[in-house]
Amino acid sequence: MIPRLNISFPLKRQWQYWFGKQYEPSEGEYLLNHARTGIVMALRASLPNGGRVGVVAYNCHTVANAVVNAGCTPVFVDVTEDLTIDVKSIPSDLDAIVVTNLFGIRNDIGVIRKRCPKAIIVVDNAHGYGLPAEGDFTVYSINQGKFPALGEGGILVVNSQQTNGKWQMTNDKWQINEFYNSLPSYSFIAQFRLFVSMLTKAIAYSRCMYWLTMKMKKSSSPDVHQDVVMKQMAPRVRRLYQAWLPNAEQEIEAQKCNAAALNVKLEAIHHQCTTGANAFMAVVHCDNPAELQKWFAQRGVETATHFARAIAWATEFGYQPGSCPNAERLTKELLMIPTYR
Repeated sequence: MIPRLNISFPLKRQWQYWFGKQYEPSEGEYLLNHARTGIVMALRASLPNGGRVGVVAYNCHTVANAVVNAGCTPVFVDVTEDLTIDVKSIPSDLDAIVVTNLFGIRNDIGVIRKRCPKAIIVVDNAHGYGLPAEGDFTVYSINQGKFPALGEGGILVVNSQQTNGKWQMTNDKWQINEFYNSLPSYSFIAQFRLFVSMLTKAIAYSRCMYWLTMKMKKSSSPDVHQDVVMKQMAPRVRRLYQAWLPNAEQEIEAQKCNAAALNVKLEAIHHQCTTGANAFMAVVHCDNPAELQKWFAQRGVETATHFARAIAWATEFGYQPGSCPNAERLTKELLMIPTYR
């Protein structure tokens, strides 16, 4: 079985984890433990007194939870058929909006800016590594299971640091540099534990062990209301990132080729997939996702109805049923297929 998540930790990466060269961030770039940490940092910096923040209803619960952890209130907006934000559903008086590029499918930030000219824009590229940094802030993820699937890590890029001072408050407590420097880093023991965790996941999700992992795995609802544990990126994950960077474009092109080959197979059974700029996952619109899941399972490929519980998660953050009809419908009509090598 090919798992839907690319969780691997080969010997070469294990060596790089301990002995590789560390990645050094550029100006305005902050290395964190998760992309959600970057969202919290961006919102606390730009809205120290809180505010109303737009969040896509079809999304992971971690995004709305990050908004709450930043002391703000989520306001849910809808998506279109092509999985971009339905701009008409965005209230024009928002204080900020988290623009999630779902599965790497890029939104038009210029159009969103026209709709909300005074809002802080945080672009969530947790699925969109390779897309440009846009808006006022951009976050990326390099967690296992994402692309690149390197470890426990995220990146915050401050795009308006030099050209737009609206997010810089007079209260030094919320200055990005000071806040980042106040975050704890990983101790050697914590990095060793992270190494063991990454290796365990890689073994559990390997092709030879995957069937047993799924048999033993129990389905459970996540606790959507959690404190975001904020840290700087583990130095040894920075080593993995530095070692991976030279192959980034090659990895993206390989995924695109795989997605194209997948689309040929899907067209043969009257389906078609959509992929984002990095082909992180192929997304298929279908009336009966369960039937298509069976078709792929028979061919040794695991698929998933990603974010199928998105509306239930959003409801726990104040979502009103019926307010985002497209998001509610798409949770029942989308199937995600892995495209990595």
